[in-house]
Amino acid sequence: MRSAVKGILTPPRISRESALTLTEQGSALTHMISSLEALAAERDRQAGGLNDWRITRQNYATLPRSARQLLDALSHPRSVRAIHGARVLCAASLLVPGTHRKVRATANGILALTSAVGYVNQRYGTDGTDQVTFITQSVSTIARIGNRNPRLVDACLWYIALQATLSYAISGIVKLPSEGWRSGEALPGVLRTESYGDPTVYKLARKHPRLTKTVAHAVLVLECSFPIAFAAKGAFAPLMLACTGSFHLVNARVMGLGRFALAFPSMYPAILYAAQRQDARILQPGDRGIK
Repeated sequence: MRSAVKGILTPPRISRESALTLTEQGSALTHMISSLEALAAERDRQAGGLNDWRITRQNYATLPRSARQLLDALSHPRSVRAIHGARVLCAASLLVPGTHRKVRATANGILALTSAVGYVNQRYGTDGTDQVTFITQSVSTIARIGNRNPRLVDACLWYIALQATLSYAISGIVKLPSEGWRSGEALPGVLRTESYGDPTVYKLARKHPRLTKTVAHAVLVLECSFPIAFAAKGAFAPLMLACTGSFHLVNARVMGLGRFALAFPSMYPAILYAAQRQDARILQPGDRGIK
């Protein structure tokens, strides 16, 4: 038991290049799945669908004619298919280890740019994972372009790590004033919805109110205490990330938030890198310019 506890609380050691590569790969995989889902759900963009462009384009009626024509071109079914196909290829290229930094910078940039473009014609169906992956891929682009400057790469990794920390901590803090979360009633309320619910788990939550309240409080504690990952030179980071990662896996099963289980953990390597001791940062050959 002592050995297990010691292993869990051992401060992480991860190199700059490993942290950046794992972060962009995890985010790229999420982009790939998102685009494959979009290609498979083309009916949503057809007449009467959630993202029917003939209706969505009315939100941009006040834009100049040239801008509206550009949006019409980008939102044409053939254009949308081409964009998502390109996103899948770019994501796949990032999953291949050892590719040149210019290739990785380009792939990251295309994924970030097309994510922004995608918000124009897909106003329904996006969620927190799309915001996370946009941030991660955008920052990874900057890190790859300027990776001859280790301080710039460190700043990018720290930015991703702090964004993740804010995502968890603020999510917990805003729940604290809610009587529903403090009483445990919030969970059954979510589980009974059609979008994020599960009939079986909802019945269990109603049948065991004390357990449901305990789970709700555990979620609050986990999210609000996430900054502890940076305490004691990162000693608690692996444990915190294991807990939040498990939390996302449960949500993937119960609430159908499958991409959350990939998007948020893609930021974990950056958190491990930022949380470790300053003198434990492992410099690799060529760290002044990752090949």
